[in-house]
Amino acid sequence: MQAIAVCHGSEQSSRPDETGISSEISFHSVPKELVHRSKSLDVLPVGWRLLTNDRYLISVEWPGDHPFYTTVNGNPAANLVAETVRQCGLLLAHAAYQAPLGHHFVMWDLAYTRERVRPAVTAGSRRIEVEAGCSDLRFRGPRLAAMTCEMTLREDGRTVARGGGRFDIVSPAVYRRLRGPQLASAVRPAVQPDPVAPALVGRSRPIDVVLAPAVSGPTVSGPAASGPTVSGSAATALATTAAATTTTATAPSGRWQLRADFGHPTIFDHDNDHFPGMALVEAAFQAANAVVAPGRYHWSSTEVAFLGYVEFGSPCWIEARTGSRTGSMDATRPTTVEITGHQDGRPVFTALLEGTSAHG
Repeated sequence: MQAIAVCHGSEQSSRPDETGISSEISFHSVPKELVHRSKSLDVLPVGWRLLTNDRYLISVEWPGDHPFYTTVNGNPAANLVAETVRQCGLLLAHAAYQAPLGHHFVMWDLAYTRERVRPAVTAGSRRIEVEAGCSDLRFRGPRLAAMTCEMTLREDGRTVARGGGRFDIVSPAVYRRLRGPQLASAVRPAVQPDPVAPALVGRSRPIDVVLAPAVSGPTVSGPAASGPTVSGSAATALATTAAATTTTATAPSGRWQLRADFGHPTIFDHDNDHFPGMALVEAAFQAANAVVAPGRYHWSSTEVAFLGYVEFGSPCWIEARTGSRTGSMDATRPTTVEITGHQDGRPVFTALLEGTSAHG
């Protein structure tokens, strides 16, 4: 087992917030290893502390000029809330509950919403305070085996987003058994299909694009892929919301092949034996933008269910369709985008986004 060293930092918070948290708070520091990042540039949490039993406060810095987490005008990219929730969950599992470094995290679902964003008063990074509650804790002997995290993100005491997710933690030996022969055959292909135009998917750099034109491949569905299988609240929420959505035969839709630049410094900052969840979340946002193009999709809530591992060795097809709870699409009515990923005829992930589409 690799030891985890957590140092006491000197940072303090004096901002008021909505929960009556003490204004004088000392934080523990955050080594990049605790959030599974190899570069400090990609680390979002800068400090954490215990509030009460299984309730924590995490200080996060949203960068103002990160090449992947921000857009060309300095606004947060669509993936930033998801990555904040992911990194905060990893941090607490390791630092607060002593999950060993080197163990594998199996993410089941992510769900998050955001409030209407205020225009930034000044350019540059933004300090976000994340209040996190951990529940459904399961242990295998003395080691954490699973937990659910629910988080509220605040800036200057004002709620800007909420989110959470559920994951399991398995030892290297269990992970090897779980992955089976796929682990030995997980070789990144030397050539990936060319990406769609970055502007089509709300990006400015080709290296960030994870969708390619779909030139072949059947549109099918079948039994879930081996690996994580969605269940419980995530599956219920997705099914309930999908049932409430009206999608007409003329509603915009689209289909692409998942692709990636394996030299991407953030998505592939360490070795993977499958496409990471970050790539799938990014694919969902990019598909939502592509399906409403030339408009831009402004999301307000997102639910993602991970149904299986997405392997390197065969194409993964991404499909998106739009619908409105009111039956029509415009910039003033809530518009849903349903995204599914299939590989080898089996569903591997689903995402349900709600928001609005607008030109410009």
